[in-house]
Amino acid sequence: MPVGTLPPPHGLQLKYVLLGVGTQNYTCTSGDENDAPGTVGATARLYDIGISLRDDPLAEWTISLVSSLAYCLDFRHEQLDPILDGFQGFRNLAGHHFFDGETPVFALDQLSQAPYPTARVRKLAEADAPASSCPGRRTEEDIEWLLLKDSGLSSGGIDTVYRVETAGGNKPQTCEGQKTGFEVDYVAQYWMFGPSESG
Repeated sequence: MPVGTLPPPHGLQLKYVLLGVGTQNYTCTSGDENDAPGTVGATARLYDIGISLRDDPLAEWTISLVSSLAYCLDFRHEQLDPILDGFQGFRNLAGHHFFDGETPVFALDQLSQAPYPTARVRKLAEADAPASSCPGRRTEEDIEWLLLKDSGLSSGGIDTVYRVETAGGNKPQTCEGQKTGFEVDYVAQYWMFGPSESG
């Protein structure tokens, strides 16, 4: 797993590798166009790419490519299914990412198991996206890589989430020319870990 400068996982078992395709959401409500936009969360569809990576002899290369590919194709979320299906079979929608108030939530509500896994997390660490990552279509920088930990309300065996291999999503430096509320497209990989089943 690519971690950059984030602390690596220790004593944890990898549960899911998901491709998040969605928007980072921002606001400009102060009335001063020189102010920086405020952050109000994100929404994304989560595709299970771990199924294909498991048997992919070129997995390391694929991991570094798929986020940028999905982002730079410039397709809206509902159009990505056939595109991802044609590239390494990434067609499996696993769930959704959203915010409940200020809490990031990852609900794997498209899986067959009941109850489905849900991670409610908080930020533990962040790192700038590597300079080699895919630039945004409107020249915005890529959002940070994150280490997220269970806030105490997760269920289904996920307690650690890494956001890595990001593309796009970062806010502009000021509110100049922006609406009161606006979205910036992004793609990221979410690597989800939990306690080892062997103890």
